[in-house]
Amino acid sequence: MQVTIIKKNLTMDCTVGVRTRDGTAVAGKEFSAVDTVVSFTKKETEKTVEVEIHDNHDWQPDLDFFVELYDTKNNERLYGGDTETKVTILDEDFPGKLGFEATEITASRQ
Repeated sequence: MQVTIIKKNLTMDCTVGVRTRDGTAVAGKEFSAVDTVVSFTKKETEKTVEVEIHDNHDWQPDLDFFVELYDTKNNERLYGGDTETKVTILDEDFPGKLGFEATEITASRQ
């Protein structure tokens, strides 16, 4: 899965940290943890970071984790509501259903 980081200030170079944070989904079990630094030049407006989702064949409820941007100098999350996003891992391993379009039953009386 790719997360796109968009730079809003086009007048300067900048560097930002990108990391995952556990929610109901746990790093190492449902996804691979990420903690990396992304650098932008003045002209660059977006970069992508890859987060690996671990697929299994067991049914689980949908699980969440977070991706946040942080200041690499003090390791604190950047200010603002657009510096963190929730990622929901949808479980596609629901049990199957078997159905019939039409049913015909024939019975005889003896």
